[in-house]
Amino acid sequence: MNYKASFFEAFLFIDLLMKKYLIIILFFNILCSDIHRANSSNRIRYDFTNYDNNTLEINNFRDEDELLDFIESIFESNLIPGLSISVVKNNNIVWEKQFGYANIDANIPVDENTMFILSSISKTITATALMMLHEQNLFVLDDDIDNFLPFNVNHPDYPLTPITFKMLLSHTSGIKDNWSIMPYYDGDSQIELNNYLSQYLIPGGELYDDNSNFTNSIPGTNYNYSNIGAALIGLLVEEISNQPFNQFCNDNIFAPLGMDNAFWFLSEIENLDQVALPYQVTAGNGDTCYEIGCGVYDNSNPCFCDMACVEYGDCCEDYDEVCGEDGTGSAPSNLVPYENYGYADYPSGQLRTTANNLANFMRLFINDGYHEGVRILNSETIELMKTIHFPQVSSSQGLIWYYKNNNQLFGHNGGDLGSLTEMFLSFTNNLGVVILSNSSNYSAIIQIEDAIFNFAEENEFSITGDINSDNLINIQDIVLTINLVLNNEYSYLADLNADNGVDILDIVQLVNIILN
Repeated sequence: MNYKASFFEAFLFIDLLMKKYLIIILFFNILCSDIHRANSSNRIRYDFTNYDNNTLEINNFRDEDELLDFIESIFESNLIPGLSISVVKNNNIVWEKQFGYANIDANIPVDENTMFILSSISKTITATALMMLHEQNLFVLDDDIDNFLPFNVNHPDYPLTPITFKMLLSHTSGIKDNWSIMPYYDGDSQIELNNYLSQYLIPGGELYDDNSNFTNSIPGTNYNYSNIGAALIGLLVEEISNQPFNQFCNDNIFAPLGMDNAFWFLSEIENLDQVALPYQVTAGNGDTCYEIGCGVYDNSNPCFCDMACVEYGDCCEDYDEVCGEDGTGSAPSNLVPYENYGYADYPSGQLRTTANNLANFMRLFINDGYHEGVRILNSETIELMKTIHFPQVSSSQGLIWYYKNNNQLFGHNGGDLGSLTEMFLSFTNNLGVVILSNSSNYSAIIQIEDAIFNFAEENEFSITGDINSDNLINIQDIVLTINLVLNNEYSYLADLNADNGVDILDIVQLVNIILN
């Protein structure tokens, strides 16, 4: 039997395949037959924007196996339950890996479909939604937000100074987080965003406190990282667009970018097994780091305290007395899972998505606002978001997004109960890294991020699915993949599901990539 297929015949077949998806089933039956014949606690969300990374060891890995060994060693020695990583280079997702578990007790591993809570990275989506409305000339950045809200927001000490969009987006509004009235909830909060913020920000509201809810500074003159301010941005999106905030994001960001696993609410997710449980390392009792659970020992170095723990006072009181003893790291019994949670100010941190989906969003900011040839965001908008609008107040803060590492990287991170996430871009190298984890170990994740950036800068990547290596995934790649299947040949570029074979399932994934 002749298994050769002409280019024209394959092209006609794929044209039908893309017009009517059910034809895949027919092709699958025929192909399988042919091949068979041929072969047989208290809530605190962390702001790490000012964390100093200069003390980290530089890890340069040109070899992927060395990089993976390094990640595994950090992963294991720091008791990180699960990780998902995506790397973007020259506008393509070029490297993706998953490690560990989304749910340890249920033995559910992290895979490409595992969603993590993004924590404060969520703010970049919230800001982008608002800036999409700015593109429609519905407001200017120096407008008073009171003109767009159903209630007035005024600083109690400076009521005549308007709070502007630019101030909210730059964390200079004077609105402060009062953690005593920002609790976690089991699952989604049942308090509506409008109601929560009005009670928090309006004098006489049940949650109002002029000293605890506001800074002492004139709006626009002092930097104060504000989750409540970010939630207010989400409410402004609702009021200006006349749509629920989550629906606006679905229609204008998630759907155009093919982010089919991105949800603001747990109630929107059909299969909660796809959501990584948050885990915390809790302190125990004992005489060693291993027993106490607040340090790590790696056979050659004395145990140390995570610098994020030092900064936020989370280390055990007797840590100094036992540091350096012959422990082997934090005990696995100290790793405690929590139920997935929510909070009333949800636009500030509650988005859950996959590393791959978030990488698609990040690509917009490398590719001048385009996704797969379609403009989603104006380049002028991206430049506005990259601009430092209050340099006398903060030398690194753009519009929600910010700079770190001497302004070499641009992005955002997130820290929450059982959550540590990173999303940063290097415009110099057209390179971006996304790391999502259900851990709170900041220094460990930063070591991994640093190693991945160095690895990605030094290496060129082949794009899985780009069979002809033209930096595009299109109909030509599907035709070439069909020929590989018909000739029983293998190419790692065509093995999209990484099962060491090229078959109809890889063709289906290619079709989905193109259609989405």
